Amino acid sequence: MSNSLRDQMLKAGLVSKKQAKKLEQQNKQKVRQQRKQKKDITDENSVSYIASQKQKEEIARTKELNRLKEEKRLQKEQQSQIRDIIKRHTVNEPDADIVYNFVVESDKLVKQIFVTLKQQQQLINGYLAIAFVDDNYHLIPAPVADKLLERVPEIIVCYNNDTDSASDGDDPYADYQIPDDLMW
Repeated sequence: MSNSLRDQMLKAGLVSKKQAKKLEQQNKQKVRQQRKQKKDITDENSVSYIASQKQKEEIARTKELNRLKEEKRLQKEQQSQIRDIIKRHTVNEPDADIVYNFVVESDKLVKQIFVTLKQQQQLINGYLAIAFVDDNYHLIPAPVADKLLERVPEIIVCYNNDTDSASDGDDPYADYQIPDDLMW
C-alpha cells in the first residue's frame, strides 16, 4: 500500500521521484537503526552471559549458606554428644560435704565443688577431673576427661594429670611430703 500512496503522491505532483526515493531510504535507515538498537539491548550472548553470572553467584551463595548450616549442625551435634558423655559418666554425689577449691584457667577465678573424701583424693591424684557443662560442674573419670580434652579442651576446667609434674625435675621441695590434711 505504501507504493500506491507513493504513486498517488507522485501523480498528484506533491513530491518528485527524487524526494520519494530519499524518503524511502530514510525510512529504511530508521528501521535498520531501530532493529540494531533492539538487537543490542536483547543480544542473546550478553543476556545469557548475565544470566549465567547471576546463576553462578546464586549457586556460590547457596553453597556458602549450606556450609554454614552444616557447621552449625555439626557443632550442635558435638555439644549434645559431649553433654550426653558427661551426664552418663558424672560421679557427683548429692551428700558430699567437703568443699574442693580449684582455679578456672579461663576466668582466673577460684571456684568450688562439694566432694566426698574419696573423690577429693581421686581429684588430687588425677583419677577424676572437673568439667563445666550447662552452668554446672561435674566430676568425671580421667579416661573420659582425656577423650574430652581431645575433642573440646575448654570443657575440662580442672584435671591433675601427671604430665605436668613429670617435667618438674628441678623442684626443690620434691623430697618433702604434702600433709594429708592440707586444704587451701
